[in-house]
Amino acid sequence: MESRGASFEQDPFDTEDELVQLNENHPAYGAWLSAQVSPTSATTSVGSVGNEAYDPGEVHTTYKDRRLEITKSTDMKKLETFFGLELETDLTKLPTKAEHNPIAWPSSYWPVYADSINYRWQKGQPSPAEKYAKAFGHDPVALMDAISKKNGVDSQTARTNCTADAECKVLNDGSVCAKRNGKTSGHCIPTWFGICHAWAPASILEAEPACAVERNGTKFEPYDIKALLTLAYDGSKIPTIFTGSRFNGNDKAPNSTDSYGRFTDDRRRDISPGYFHIAVSNVMGRFNHSFVVDITAGNEVWNQPARSFEILKLAWMTPDAAAKKFFEVEKYPFNDAATRIAVVTTRFSWIVESGVNGPLVSTGIVDKYTTSADYQYLLETDNDYQILGGEWLSGSKANHPDFMWLPASKPDNSTTTSVGLVYAEIESLLDESVSGECATPGSA
Repeated sequence: MESRGASFEQDPFDTEDELVQLNENHPAYGAWLSAQVSPTSATTSVGSVGNEAYDPGEVHTTYKDRRLEITKSTDMKKLETFFGLELETDLTKLPTKAEHNPIAWPSSYWPVYADSINYRWQKGQPSPAEKYAKAFGHDPVALMDAISKKNGVDSQTARTNCTADAECKVLNDGSVCAKRNGKTSGHCIPTWFGICHAWAPASILEAEPACAVERNGTKFEPYDIKALLTLAYDGSKIPTIFTGSRFNGNDKAPNSTDSYGRFTDDRRRDISPGYFHIAVSNVMGRFNHSFVVDITAGNEVWNQPARSFEILKLAWMTPDAAAKKFFEVEKYPFNDAATRIAVVTTRFSWIVESGVNGPLVSTGIVDKYTTSADYQYLLETDNDYQILGGEWLSGSKANHPDFMWLPASKPDNSTTTSVGLVYAEIESLLDESVSGECATPGSA
């Protein structure tokens, strides 16, 4: 088998359009995607980047361009188009650490098995959906039914019927028996299904709710407002910039790695280390912008808002020395244009889900809901330290981000989602919650 390295240009792709609409066909959607869904069906008609061959999550546009002349990949051009700035690709000029401020806020991904925001998270109190309907004059039953049909238990009626979790174990997919409130039967639903693809951008673009708010006799806790914001983003169809490619296949497929221990399925090998390093250090370190990552290369999708990165180690080697040390061969097998190899360990941190009410960022509680991973990889450069590509090392071959994306804008203020949430009404709750005019802060 011919060896092929991970240059910028070679990552497989989900869409080459600059802007991708956040909807149920978006590659970051927090559940299985239908095999019939074309990745480009989620795209908008605006912002085409280029017509050349597109390989997501890479640095160049074709393998032949993995040489001294940098030909930037479509994913890199997407970022440059969005920010209106050129990406720095000289490894010696890139920032070595950065943290995005404000930090994205932790919240729930409002899992499907719990019936999304119909879930009564606070004992003895109505759910966020019930509160919203009561306060703003919407039909609570109709709203909750619509939410369940799109984002909750009723969205999975084609799945195995059940009355208890034990009946779902045979599926071996992490399913539990999910039932709507008051029902004795339901459906086997994997616990990772949810709206993390909506929580992550909302937590980046929206201020964190700080105080409880009363509206028309109904009290909204910060956690309720987070729930409503999250579901509003799910249905808002905001534009996003998506890079890399979602792996939607079998995690346990036989012979899934080559002789160097790398995934043979290109969708699991992206994002390449070269693209990862350039994207993270530019977007967060130079442009002070956060983004969303699917932190697992497998078929489950866990969208997490990025918090920080820091290069812990960087050492230079010759290509042949790297070949012997890391791949037990005499000659570096992946890129004959590489003249220098940087061995890098980067600590990458992201925000995880939380069930805690109240402001978590301003109080420092967010630190308890921050997770990090130390990624090890090689970066190939030329004599001028321009990054040409790279290879994941050790445990990072299997455990590295699957894709990364950025929300391009908040929902339009006139947005009403398909389930009936009015974004302007929810924003009015948020504005009051963060303004300091509310009566009592939400209890942590």
